[in-house]
Amino acid sequence: MSLLHENRRIWQKHVLAENRRSVDGLLETLCDEPVYTIMATGEEYRGKAAVAEFYTGLFAGVPDATFDLISVFVSADGVMEESVLKGTHKGELFDLPPTDKTFSLPLIIVFPIKNGEILGERLYFDIATLMHQLGISLDQIPVT
Repeated sequence: MSLLHENRRIWQKHVLAENRRSVDGLLETLCDEPVYTIMATGEEYRGKAAVAEFYTGLFAGVPDATFDLISVFVSADGVMEESVLKGTHKGELFDLPPTDKTFSLPLIIVFPIKNGEILGERLYFDIATLMHQLGISLDQIPVT
């Protein structure tokens, strides 16, 4: 089996687990010390326990979340996914308080892969786009 095929398969297994809301299934696709970085906020989740916390928060914050796939690019170094995260903002999400509003957030997710395991994710999106859709102004967010 080619490396590109292997990378696509592990990414597909990861996406399937995400669609099923299976945190355990997601964690099975990851290396022992994955790193998830939310590029728009600088938040970083290191290790499987922290990544499980990220997914639990995502699924609680947006219980009806869907990722509508636009395109996928597979390479020897990993997978890059272009998709749109859609859902209703029911709980805290990316440090934003719940608004009960629906949103549609274009994003890019980079999945570095080595030895058949996903090393983590880097999520790229425009936080201002999300805040606008949620009716949150930039000056409502405390500066840290």
